[in-house]
Amino acid sequence: MGSDVSSLIKELSDKETRILEEIYKAGGEIMLRDIWRVMGIKSKAGMPFINKLEKRGLLTKENVGSGKRVMYKVRLTELGMAVARELMEAGSLMKVLTYDLLTKIPCFYCPYIDICGTTDEITPEKCEYLNKWIYEMIRREGAQ
Repeated sequence: MGSDVSSLIKELSDKETRILEEIYKAGGEIMLRDIWRVMGIKSKAGMPFINKLEKRGLLTKENVGSGKRVMYKVRLTELGMAVARELMEAGSLMKVLTYDLLTKIPCFYCPYIDICGTTDEITPEKCEYLNKWIYEMIRREGAQ
């Protein structure tokens, strides 16, 4: 299932990803109207995404309305839960990595930040701290 999950994730649009994450956060099932409310979109715009996810086997849609009132509940399938879990974990990891990366940029701690780039002596291109940090990032990325 691992490679299935990875290949499915690559095929998902941003809206499909967000829908899966919202259903996952709601415990695996949610009323469609609640998805539209959280995402700030109309059902007419969102239904094509729901239908694609259902066709891929990631969720099921169930009519829970009565009479003239049509209401749907969507539920993640086992595969949908695995994909959503992977998306949530990847998103959390990315937030940690981004925060870690940004907090280590030497410019944020530089006493010359206010005049950087305004003279020929103090520029990002000539900064030994920034260049060392960039070199370290490239070296680290190449090691992975």
